[in-house]
Amino acid sequence: MSETVWEFLGLSGKKALILHHDDLGLLQAQNAAYEALGFPTGSVMVPASWASQLAQHAWADLGVHLTLTSEWRAPRLRPLTSGSSLRDSSGHFWPSVEEAWLHIRTEEAEAELRAQIHAALAMGIDVTHVDTHMGAVLRPDIAEIYLKLALEFRLPAFIPESLEAVHLPAPLRRPIENLLDRAPLPKVRWLDSYPVPPAQKREWFIETLCQAGPGVYHLIHHAAIPTPEAQTLPDWEKRKSDYEALQDPEVRRVIGEFVLLTYRQVREALRRI
Repeated sequence: MSETVWEFLGLSGKKALILHHDDLGLLQAQNAAYEALGFPTGSVMVPASWASQLAQHAWADLGVHLTLTSEWRAPRLRPLTSGSSLRDSSGHFWPSVEEAWLHIRTEEAEAELRAQIHAALAMGIDVTHVDTHMGAVLRPDIAEIYLKLALEFRLPAFIPESLEAVHLPAPLRRPIENLLDRAPLPKVRWLDSYPVPPAQKREWFIETLCQAGPGVYHLIHHAAIPTPEAQTLPDWEKRKSDYEALQDPEVRRVIGEFVLLTYRQVREALRRI
């Protein structure tokens, strides 16, 4: 399927880049960075307080950052639905993927993920794709739901060509790889700036993109303006360094060597094929 979509879009033999802003809606500082940078593609954490701010942007290319965890002490996120297995003792999503996978019941995960897509549409967001917060959909039964919802809503889903960078427990790796390999949806080459130390971020963007050969790349960043609100997160320096790197003229020059691709283009191609 991916080869057909990329050929349909005229990308064979070219370098294409989906520059993807994760965690939108989590902070006003995250949304402000999205507006300032001007790159249209990202995904919204619908249960977060500032999700509805994103609906006003006609130029936006926004997906749903399907959320089953609430990793930070603040802001904490609550499910949209009533499923008890989705919640810890405080009523919020479980803090870690491991806790979520241990407790969440399949049917309650499906109801919650479906509700998040419907809520984004109700906000007025023209949902162009789905992806996953913290990889929480990679439990095999939840991964099946993830793909099922993408097909039901006729949306592309973020599916990497390789899961080498994902530290899955050994018993889960083969079932997940087999499931994703069979999915009739396009796959991308995954690049993630999050593990990169802040001081090395600019050089990482330049070197990584300069070394990239032909293919379709999905590059994740978490840019946020370093306001007092943003500085409440333990990883705020990572988010600040993404914001600064993506403003750098040399980083932007290298990005300009790619065909900049949006998930709206991918969605429309999928719906036409």
